[in-house]
Amino acid sequence: MTEEVKTKSTTKKATETPVKEPKLVRTERNGMIVGSVTLWDKKTKQNIKYPFNFPGVENAVKFTDLADVSRHAYWDAFINGNDDLGLNPLIGTPTVGGKPEKMSWKFWENHSGVMKVCSEADRFLVQELN
Repeated sequence: MTEEVKTKSTTKKATETPVKEPKLVRTERNGMIVGSVTLWDKKTKQNIKYPFNFPGVENAVKFTDLADVSRHAYWDAFINGNDDLGLNPLIGTPTVGGKPEKMSWKFWENHSGVMKVCSEADRFLVQELN
């Protein structure tokens, strides 16, 4: 009689190499200017890619006008858009662990890097205006 021995296989989860220096990437897709930056999220321990969508020159200037109002108003428009000014969010939907997560202030409760992402979004916006 042969005895079957079942062993529990242990597979280690592959760990990502953290992005040390984020790089802003810019390209054109279907006539639209888009960009992204990938950052290491200290809270979730993974790299997250944040997409950016250039809103056109006139709307880009509206975004920069909000910088004169307050940092919160400027960043809020990046994250949520601004209905009064007709602005869609500049930061698109990031993919976390293979699933899209809606960008909002609540998103940042579970993720790190809000200052860096908004800083890179600002750089992307202004770079297109220069």
